[in-house]
Amino acid sequence: MKTYHADTGALQLLQILICTLSAVLDVLAGIFLNSFPIVMWAITILFTLTAVLSSFFILPLFFKNFCCIVTDSKITVSIGIFFKRKQSVRLDRVQFVQVITGAFDGILGLNFIILHVYGGQLMMLFLNKNDRNEITALLQQKGVFYAP
Repeated sequence: MKTYHADTGALQLLQILICTLSAVLDVLAGIFLNSFPIVMWAITILFTLTAVLSSFFILPLFFKNFCCIVTDSKITVSIGIFFKRKQSVRLDRVQFVQVITGAFDGILGLNFIILHVYGGQLMMLFLNKNDRNEITALLQQKGVFYAP
């Protein structure tokens, strides 16, 4: 049995992207809504609060609570912030596997494994490169093949 957690590199990338997008939207609101100062400030505060809450509270909780437990016979994913959800899949029930890798997967942790089973799917999110390789090697060893 081995436990995997979400890679913090992906968390940092998402935090940077959200804060950058918020700053760009704040500047655009200042440029285009300059003649309506109350609306401009309301939108600016809304964008900034949304970025701060999602980047520094919600996303870190999500990444902290994500856990993937892999055994010889099944994979269990535990996920959730306020409401925890556990989802298990027996390896002998997997129809096919999708492996999605992002740019700079060794640094940023943008690796996803999706197990498609009878009636649903199980997603393992934000894995680092080594974890992805270990899980896919285990899946190949168990006879669950994927397209590299």
